Amino acid sequence: MKKIFTTPLLVASLSTLSGAAMAATAAEQPTAVQASPEHAAADAQVQAEIAEAATPDFDDPGLKIEELLEQFNTSGLGSTFRARAERGELYYGTGSALVMGKPESRDWGNFRVMAYKEALLKAQADYVKSLGVSVTAESASKLFDDKTQMPQFTAEELNNSSKWMELLNKAMAVAGGKLDRQLEELGIDPSQFNAAPPAKRALIYQRAVEERVITRARQSLSGVIPVKTFEAHDANGNHAVAVAIVASDRFRQFVEDVLDSKGDIAPNPARAGGPTLLEQLQGDKRALLDEFGIRRLYDEQGYPVLVSFGQASNPYRGNDYQQRADKRELSYAAADSQAYGNFAYLFNATGSYRSDDSSKAARSTTGIAHKEQDGVNEIEQRSLEFVQTIDRQIQARGSMSNQPGIKKLFQWTAKHPLYGHEINGVVYAWHPRTEQLARDLKNPQRQRDKASEQTSKVTGTAGTSSSPDRMRADDF
Repeated sequence: MKKIFTTPLLVASLSTLSGAAMAATAAEQPTAVQASPEHAAADAQVQAEIAEAATPDFDDPGLKIEELLEQFNTSGLGSTFRARAERGELYYGTGSALVMGKPESRDWGNFRVMAYKEALLKAQADYVKSLGVSVTAESASKLFDDKTQMPQFTAEELNNSSKWMELLNKAMAVAGGKLDRQLEELGIDPSQFNAAPPAKRALIYQRAVEERVITRARQSLSGVIPVKTFEAHDANGNHAVAVAIVASDRFRQFVEDVLDSKGDIAPNPARAGGPTLLEQLQGDKRALLDEFGIRRLYDEQGYPVLVSFGQASNPYRGNDYQQRADKRELSYAAADSQAYGNFAYLFNATGSYRSDDSSKAARSTTGIAHKEQDGVNEIEQRSLEFVQTIDRQIQARGSMSNQPGIKKLFQWTAKHPLYGHEINGVVYAWHPRTEQLARDLKNPQRQRDKASEQTSKVTGTAGTSSSPDRMRADDF
């Protein structure tokens, strides 16, 4: 007679045998030698090196830009700006953007310029929001469960469906292989199309949570100035740029003085004695490739000067000299527009920011009813989804009306050191004395009045004087 173990007896027998085997195995094996601390440290180092080697070497220009900004903020001029910003003395911020085009594009240089514009807009948007922001937020949660919503076919629908399938079969029979070939070209099996039954769908369960946040801000950008730009790239030609901006009451007052003083601005003796503007700017053309926006410099006499940079690339690659010259002139014209625009953004500009962001997470069950030959087949289809929509717009609008004293210092042409693109740039400057000269040329009587005033002045030499020491310190 065959012996049959019950489940508890079988488990106990197997446990007994397993325990005995493990004990015998343990008795046969020698005692493990405990690893020394030196060996443990060496093993840990080996494991760390293996993990580091397994990590992919991925150069992200966006991350490199963040590293450059962090270095600037901790050890460069940015550390001073950030420290003063933390003390509430000024505003300091940054923005970054990716260059959309690749170096293979003839307009890559212009894509690079527009990336700078985007980075500046992002930095300006943060500034605008810091001055005042309006936010509307709303969120909702939904829970729905109703199995009665499972779709059903009525007798009339089933009858009409049968007639429709009959007509479809007749149409396919008449069309023959022509319709079959068209369906196959679309990736559809004609037999499946012929047999595909109609279906109905309905939501029978859903759990969802969603949120929508609308953010708005609008403020003046006058006096906000970029102080430094950055760029990073990887081996595949992907580039990212960044810009740092500063705003302060003191600099805004300087901008107002430029607009209201009619050029009557005194030099700063502490800044006198340095190189001329041309010596500061024309020494290295490649350095001009990284200059965007507008800066305040000082000339050799200590006068404050607003210097604006513009650049554009020449997309022509052929050997026709006339076409190359025409395209170069067009790129210079585009650079001129940028340089003038920088003054408009600095003197009188308004920035606006609007963001409409929504997020939704949902888990749903859909009831599906299929019409088949022998009746209706009902199934439930489950889904999990996360949907996020972002609609963000940043705008800056500047203006300048009949401002004298802005003059082109020089224009330049350089080849990009990495890709050889021809970049054409211009440098414009506002100078107090240039504005005064422009006003004199517009109004000759003003120039004659100044000459007469200078003639009537008494000439002499500078000096000092003081009273004699008639009292002593011990008198007090």
